[in-house]
Amino acid sequence: MIRSTYRNLMLILLVVCFGIAFYVFRMSQDYQLQITDRQNDITRLNQELENARSLDVALTELDNLTITEQTATQLDILRHLGLEQSELNFQMESRDVQAVASTNLYIHNVRISGVMSYEAALALSDRLQNTKKIVLTSIEILAPAQDTNDITLNVSGRIYGLDKTLPPPGSQAAPAPAPQSAPTGGSE
Repeated sequence: MIRSTYRNLMLILLVVCFGIAFYVFRMSQDYQLQITDRQNDITRLNQELENARSLDVALTELDNLTITEQTATQLDILRHLGLEQSELNFQMESRDVQAVASTNLYIHNVRISGVMSYEAALALSDRLQNTKKIVLTSIEILAPAQDTNDITLNVSGRIYGLDKTLPPPGSQAAPAPAPQSAPTGGSE
Protein backbone atom coordinates (compact mmCIF):
# COMPACT_ATOMS: atom_id res chain seq x y z
CA MET A 1 0.00 0.00 0.00
CA ILE A 2 1.17 3.38 -0.72
CA ARG A 3 1.15 6.20 1.74
CA SER A 4 -1.71 8.15 0.19
CA THR A 5 -3.97 5.11 0.23
CA TYR A 6 -3.06 4.42 3.84
CA ARG A 7 -3.70 8.05 4.73
CA ASN A 8 -7.08 8.06 2.92
CA LEU A 9 -8.03 4.80 4.62
CA MET A 10 -7.13 6.26 8.02
CA LEU A 11 -9.14 9.42 7.30
CA ILE A 12 -12.15 7.35 6.26
CA LEU A 13 -11.83 5.21 9.41
CA LEU A 14 -11.48 8.36 11.49
CA VAL A 15 -14.64 9.86 9.92
CA VAL A 16 -16.52 6.56 10.41
CA CYS A 17 -15.41 6.37 14.08
CA PHE A 18 -16.43 9.99 14.59
CA GLY A 19 -19.83 9.25 13.00
CA ILE A 20 -20.33 6.18 15.20
CA ALA A 21 -19.32 8.13 18.30
CA PHE A 22 -21.74 10.94 17.40
CA TYR A 23 -24.52 8.40 16.76
CA VAL A 24 -23.87 6.66 20.11
CA PHE A 25 -23.78 10.06 21.87
CA ARG A 26 -27.17 11.04 20.35
CA MET A 27 -28.67 7.65 21.22
CA SER A 28 -27.45 7.93 24.83
CA GLN A 29 -29.02 11.40 25.09
CA ASP A 30 -32.32 9.98 23.78
CA TYR A 31 -32.15 7.15 26.32
CA GLN A 32 -31.40 9.63 29.10
CA LEU A 33 -34.47 11.64 28.13
CA GLN A 34 -36.58 8.48 28.07
CA ILE A 35 -35.25 7.45 31.48
CA THR A 36 -36.02 10.91 32.89
CA ASP A 37 -39.53 10.77 31.40
CA ARG A 38 -40.11 7.32 32.93
CA GLN A 39 -38.85 8.49 36.32
CA ASN A 40 -41.22 11.47 36.14
CA ASP A 41 -44.04 9.10 35.17
CA ILE A 42 -43.21 6.87 38.15
CA THR A 43 -43.22 9.86 40.49
CA ARG A 44 -46.53 11.11 39.08
CA LEU A 45 -48.13 7.66 39.26
CA ASN A 46 -46.92 7.16 42.84
CA GLN A 47 -48.44 10.50 43.79
CA GLU A 48 -51.71 9.57 42.06
CA LEU A 49 -51.70 6.25 43.92
CA GLU A 50 -51.15 8.02 47.25
CA ASN A 51 -53.94 10.49 46.43
CA ALA A 52 -56.25 7.61 45.50
CA ARG A 53 -55.44 5.84 48.77
CA SER A 54 -56.15 8.93 50.85
CA LEU A 55 -59.37 9.50 48.88
CA ASP A 56 -60.36 5.88 49.52
CA VAL A 57 -59.74 6.32 53.25
CA ALA A 58 -61.78 9.54 53.27
CA LEU A 59 -64.63 7.95 51.31
CA THR A 60 -64.63 4.91 53.60
CA GLU A 61 -64.81 7.19 56.64
CA LEU A 62 -67.62 9.21 55.04
CA ASP A 63 -69.42 5.98 54.22
CA ASN A 64 -69.12 4.85 57.84
CA LEU A 65 -70.40 8.19 59.19
CA THR A 66 -73.45 8.43 56.91
CA ILE A 67 -76.39 6.18 56.17
CA THR A 68 -77.40 4.89 52.76
CA GLU A 69 -80.45 6.97 51.92
CA GLN A 70 -81.91 4.44 49.47
CA THR A 71 -82.30 1.85 52.25
CA ALA A 72 -82.71 4.14 55.27
CA THR A 73 -85.28 2.34 57.38
CA GLN A 74 -85.59 2.81 61.11
CA LEU A 75 -83.81 -0.51 61.68
CA ASP A 76 -80.95 0.56 59.38
CA ILE A 77 -80.56 3.77 61.34
CA LEU A 78 -80.56 1.85 64.63
CA ARG A 79 -77.92 -0.52 63.21
CA HIS A 80 -75.91 2.49 62.07
CA LEU A 81 -75.93 3.77 65.66
CA GLY A 82 -75.38 0.32 67.18
CA LEU A 83 -78.73 0.45 69.02
CA GLU A 84 -80.62 -2.34 67.23
CA GLN A 85 -80.64 -4.53 70.35
CA SER A 86 -81.63 -1.77 72.78
CA GLU A 87 -85.08 -1.10 74.14
CA LEU A 88 -84.87 2.65 73.64
CA ASN A 89 -87.62 4.64 71.97
CA PHE A 90 -86.49 5.95 68.60
CA GLN A 91 -88.40 8.59 66.65
CA MET A 92 -87.58 10.25 63.35
CA GLU A 93 -88.84 13.80 63.73
CA SER A 94 -88.04 15.28 60.31
CA ARG A 95 -85.90 14.93 57.22
CA ASP A 96 -84.34 17.80 55.31
CA VAL A 97 -82.49 17.75 52.00
CA GLN A 98 -79.59 20.04 51.16
CA ALA A 99 -77.90 20.19 47.78
CA VAL A 100 -74.13 19.99 48.16
CA ALA A 101 -72.25 20.27 44.87
CA SER A 102 -73.71 17.54 42.64
CA THR A 103 -75.21 15.42 45.40
CA ASN A 104 -77.95 15.66 48.00
CA LEU A 105 -77.28 15.53 51.73
CA TYR A 106 -80.16 14.17 53.78
CA ILE A 107 -80.44 15.37 57.36
CA HIS A 108 -82.59 13.22 59.65
CA ASN A 109 -83.59 14.82 62.95
CA VAL A 110 -84.08 12.02 65.46
CA ARG A 111 -84.99 11.61 69.11
CA ILE A 112 -83.85 8.74 71.28
CA SER A 113 -85.40 8.31 74.73
CA GLY A 114 -85.47 5.72 77.43
CA VAL A 115 -85.50 5.04 81.16
CA MET A 116 -82.22 3.85 82.65
CA SER A 117 -79.74 4.40 85.43
CA TYR A 118 -77.79 7.65 85.49
CA GLU A 119 -74.53 5.82 84.74
CA ALA A 120 -76.06 4.01 81.75
CA ALA A 121 -77.43 7.35 80.46
CA LEU A 122 -74.00 8.95 80.65
CA ALA A 123 -72.39 5.92 78.98
CA LEU A 124 -74.98 5.99 76.17
CA SER A 125 -74.50 9.73 75.64
CA ASP A 126 -70.72 9.34 75.53
CA ARG A 127 -70.94 6.39 73.14
CA LEU A 128 -73.26 8.26 70.76
CA GLN A 129 -71.02 11.34 70.86
CA ASN A 130 -67.84 9.34 70.27
CA THR A 131 -69.14 7.38 67.26
CA LYS A 132 -69.57 10.65 65.31
CA LYS A 133 -72.44 8.95 63.45
CA ILE A 134 -74.92 11.29 65.09
CA VAL A 135 -74.52 14.97 65.86
CA LEU A 136 -76.13 15.52 69.24
CA THR A 137 -78.15 18.71 69.47
CA SER A 138 -79.57 18.26 72.95
CA ILE A 139 -79.44 15.90 75.89
CA GLU A 140 -82.21 16.11 78.46
CA ILE A 141 -82.17 14.19 81.72
CA LEU A 142 -85.37 14.10 83.75
CA ALA A 143 -85.38 13.44 87.49
CA PRO A 144 -86.20 9.93 88.65
CA ALA A 145 -89.68 8.95 89.70
CA GLN A 146 -90.33 8.67 93.44
CA ASP A 147 -90.01 4.89 93.72
CA THR A 148 -87.01 4.33 91.45
CA ASN A 149 -83.48 5.55 90.86
CA ASP A 150 -83.82 5.36 87.07
CA ILE A 151 -83.87 8.60 85.11
CA THR A 152 -85.45 9.46 81.79
CA LEU A 153 -82.96 10.34 79.03
CA ASN A 154 -84.02 12.25 75.92
CA VAL A 155 -81.36 12.72 73.24
CA SER A 156 -81.97 14.73 70.08
CA GLY A 157 -79.61 14.79 67.17
CA ARG A 158 -78.99 14.71 63.45
CA ILE A 159 -78.03 11.76 61.31
CA TYR A 160 -76.71 12.39 57.82
CA GLY A 161 -77.45 10.30 54.76
CA LEU A 162 -76.20 10.20 51.18
CA ASP A 163 -77.37 8.57 47.98
CA LYS A 164 -74.83 5.78 47.62
CA THR A 165 -74.12 3.41 44.79
CA LEU A 166 -75.57 0.05 45.70
CA PRO A 167 -74.30 -3.25 44.27
CA PRO A 168 -76.75 -4.99 41.93
CA PRO A 169 -79.07 -7.44 43.71
CA GLY A 170 -77.65 -10.93 43.96
CA SER A 171 -74.05 -9.84 43.57
CA GLN A 172 -71.64 -9.71 46.42
CA ALA A 173 -68.74 -7.38 46.73
CA ALA A 174 -65.38 -9.09 46.48
CA PRO A 175 -64.05 -9.72 49.95
CA ALA A 176 -61.04 -7.71 50.94
CA PRO A 177 -57.83 -9.75 51.00
CA ALA A 178 -56.73 -10.76 54.44
CA PRO A 179 -53.69 -8.84 55.66
CA GLN A 180 -50.57 -10.90 55.44
CA SER A 181 -48.19 -10.83 58.31
CA ALA A 182 -44.48 -11.22 58.04
CA PRO A 183 -43.20 -14.57 59.26
CA THR A 184 -41.92 -14.43 62.77
CA GLY A 185 -39.77 -16.76 64.68
CA GLY A 186 -37.07 -19.02 63.38
CA SER A 187 -33.45 -19.01 64.33
CA GLU A 188 -30.73 -17.12 62.58
